[in-house]
Amino acid sequence: MTLPASGAPGPRPVPPPQPLYVPERPETNAPADLIDWGLLIDAVLFVKNAVLRHWFLALVVMGAVSALAVGVSKIMPRKYRVETRMLTQRNYIISSLANPGRSIPVEADQPTRAAWEMIMKIENLRSVVQRAKLVEYWDLNRSPMSKLKEKLTGKPPAPMSDADKEEALVGMLERAMIVGVEGGSGTVSIAVEWGDPQLALNIVEAAQQNFLDMRQMGEIGAVSEAITILEKQVVEESEGIQKAIADLNATVKRVEARIRKEEEKAGRKKPAAKPGSLINTDHMLAQMRFMIQTKRRAITDVEEFRARRLTELRNQLSEQRVIYSPQHPIITDLEQRIVALQEDSPQLVALRSELNELINEYMRNGGNPAELESGLGATGMTGGALGGPTAADSPEVSVAADRVRMLVMRHQEKMRRLDQARTELEISKASMKHRFSVLAPPTFPEKPSKPKVQLILAGGVVGGVFLGIFAALALDIIRRRILEKWQVERLLRLPVLAELERR
Repeated sequence: MTLPASGAPGPRPVPPPQPLYVPERPETNAPADLIDWGLLIDAVLFVKNAVLRHWFLALVVMGAVSALAVGVSKIMPRKYRVETRMLTQRNYIISSLANPGRSIPVEADQPTRAAWEMIMKIENLRSVVQRAKLVEYWDLNRSPMSKLKEKLTGKPPAPMSDADKEEALVGMLERAMIVGVEGGSGTVSIAVEWGDPQLALNIVEAAQQNFLDMRQMGEIGAVSEAITILEKQVVEESEGIQKAIADLNATVKRVEARIRKEEEKAGRKKPAAKPGSLINTDHMLAQMRFMIQTKRRAITDVEEFRARRLTELRNQLSEQRVIYSPQHPIITDLEQRIVALQEDSPQLVALRSELNELINEYMRNGGNPAELESGLGATGMTGGALGGPTAADSPEVSVAADRVRMLVMRHQEKMRRLDQARTELEISKASMKHRFSVLAPPTFPEKPSKPKVQLILAGGVVGGVFLGIFAALALDIIRRRILEKWQVERLLRLPVLAELERR
């Protein structure tokens, strides 16, 4: 049924006045100004009838949209997700085994600290690209659209250098890498979404190994660098000790020469029988007495230092026994270090051996043991037999001897610190396997994570149904035809006398 033409003859009926309350339908009994249920029902029926009238168009549109969804799911690039999870644990006792007296804050031993920055920094991403060999498999990283375009146009993409490929892969990897850090549980997760499953597995394995290597290098590198510095200082101080001993000998000779000149000016008489041999013997014995006294002082300093260190360790052991049980590693380590320190160190044994050799040589050359026990240089370096001054009384010799002792003590302290650093390095290397464990190793992905083919197909079917309904409804609206009885009643406000069925 169509609308009458505007120029058609005949008077237009005047609609009667509407009452204040007009029920739209008897079954709804709702006022027109609240909810027009009749209009809603008529609209739903109009949509249903429109689909029935244009069912072929609706089916075509639904099939086209569904086919488009299938095509999109086929040409969309595939993404394969590979993930690994690692558990990191704090090191509460390992670092204190080598040096129990050192205070280490808790935040200094946080294994997840700066994990995201370490993994996502450009240098690490370049290393992952190289270890995963992404440049060599550049063609596998191309999308299906790029390959389809190449087939259709017959033109391969512009050639790129390996450096440009590496930079492009670094940018792609920066967007595809997913790093999660949970400080409370101490877990670190590394994931990537890549176009090739094997390359995705290689990327995650390389990133995981790089993270473990960087953590190990960060924890061990500082200790290794400290060991290198200490070793260099020990060598330099050993050379300084040798130089200080040479300066001491030179000072002794200089003082002897000065004392000899002073004695010659004073007019001392020389012995008649072999004066040169006697003076040389006195000089040698005096010098040996001085070296024996120096060795004894060095041994005394070493023993005093050991006694102070033993006192410190015993105090620490007493404090730790209040906190820990006797079987605790810290208690065991302190007891072992006390036992080791109670024994003579190789340096102390060497000093005592040198002292014994000097005493034996002194006795063989006719020296008097009483002078060694009394510690008095009665004969002096040069003119001691005649009651003159000795080189040991010279301030220059005393200063040089004190410098030797000071350098020896510093050398011993550096050797102790070097031994502790080496012990801590070995402990840190051994504890790496306990601090970092892999909870979920990376595995080969069996199916792509993106796109969601089932979701795309379902969306295509649902969208096709709605678009088919919309196409059938739009066709009736565009034609501007009266197709339903309610359109005559509502739009023209005319009563419908009869309905004829089309055959």
